[in-house]
Amino acid sequence: MTTAQSVTNEELDQILQTIEMFEVILQSNAEDCQSMEILKEAYWKLGRQADALGITRKLADTYYNLGQYASALLEYEGILQKDPGNADVTRMLGEVEGKLHSSNGKGQDKEGADDLPIAMDFGAIIADDPTLITTSATIKPETNGKSVKLENDGNDALSKFLIQHRLAPEETVRTCLDRVVSMNKKAGPNTLGASLIDEVAKAGVTSLENLLCGILDRSKFAYIPLECYEVDRQVVKMLPESITLARLIVPFDLISRTIMIATANPFDAQGKEAVQQLLDYNIQWHVAAPSAIARVLKDAYRLDARD
Repeated sequence: MTTAQSVTNEELDQILQTIEMFEVILQSNAEDCQSMEILKEAYWKLGRQADALGITRKLADTYYNLGQYASALLEYEGILQKDPGNADVTRMLGEVEGKLHSSNGKGQDKEGADDLPIAMDFGAIIADDPTLITTSATIKPETNGKSVKLENDGNDALSKFLIQHRLAPEETVRTCLDRVVSMNKKAGPNTLGASLIDEVAKAGVTSLENLLCGILDRSKFAYIPLECYEVDRQVVKMLPESITLARLIVPFDLISRTIMIATANPFDAQGKEAVQQLLDYNIQWHVAAPSAIARVLKDAYRLDARD
């Protein structure tokens, strides 16, 4: 296999694992643009041009079908840079340009429509401001020595979501929320934060699988089976323990300028914002089971050895 970039054997194994993982995810969700973006970068990094162009075309067509014409335009143009004689892509590029032209002066195209994937930020959902889970290039801001805000862990927003969509009884959710708040207040340094989803599942009113499926089905968040992933400790430690351990947020893969991050609570808006302030990367967000995140963190920080 000829690689487009110089990679070590360890990096090669990780990229191949990433490709295998996200190819499986696409089999169950063929319109997962986030997974296609990751696969595209991985294919290019390994010099697999045919695969890279194929997934780019699929991504472009998906963006077009979703009415996200600006994103589709960029992907079609990227294909033509590598394959300038592709008549079908040239035709599609013309159609996209026509769609964008016709949308001028009409407020916005379908990229701002209500049927797009829901935002990771619960506040944005309430404000009717849906955005894709995938963030644009994150530019590390000047913090002027100020620490990022981490007062709100997003569990209150998550509890409202569980109650609103009847994923668990309101009384159970509120009782579990109080318990999690108390546990996290008492938690010391180098301690894993408590998960509201885990606590509700432990209450016996529903299973963890049902809770995760309910969140994913109703919110369009992306799921990552993190328990199947071999995570580099150094990638995990790109974020401080105050975010990874306390909030169950873990970086699990890095490909070029894109870092993939799993969270146990997709409504942790302040945690997400803190990550964006601390990392100068494109960020791909995923939901993972709290136990899977805990396993990765215990291994990365050798928590059992500390205990």
